[in-house]
Amino acid sequence: MSVYQGRYVKAFGKALNTTVFAAGALEIALATGAISLDKLHLLLGCSRGQAVGAALDLQKLGLARDIESTRNRSNEFFLVPIDKKCEAARLYRAKLEQLAQEKGIYDSLERVLPALQSIFMESLAALEEQQVA
Repeated sequence: MSVYQGRYVKAFGKALNTTVFAAGALEIALATGAISLDKLHLLLGCSRGQAVGAALDLQKLGLARDIESTRNRSNEFFLVPIDKKCEAARLYRAKLEQLAQEKGIYDSLERVLPALQSIFMESLAALEEQQVA
């Protein structure tokens, strides 16, 4: 799934003419409505600086509210998408879902996932054995 997600975010970034981190941040913000920058970097798997940079990129593109205006009482800043401006992103997501369904990707994934799960479980068991030894 990480390969799929990585390709999806890369294509999404190209469609928005922005970085992969900014595309990933927007994807998360669209799914959640708003996300703190402290949590964003954890979900993106990047540094805090990269997450802040991604949020600022989205702000410059007009896809997110001004970061300074999102500060709460705990001095946390949030990435908040501007719904009206994110319509193209929502259409992109819907079109991707439609094409994936038409091409039968979900059926293929459904067949492959049990084998992948088995591989992951074997790998996890091998890693755990190495840590114990």
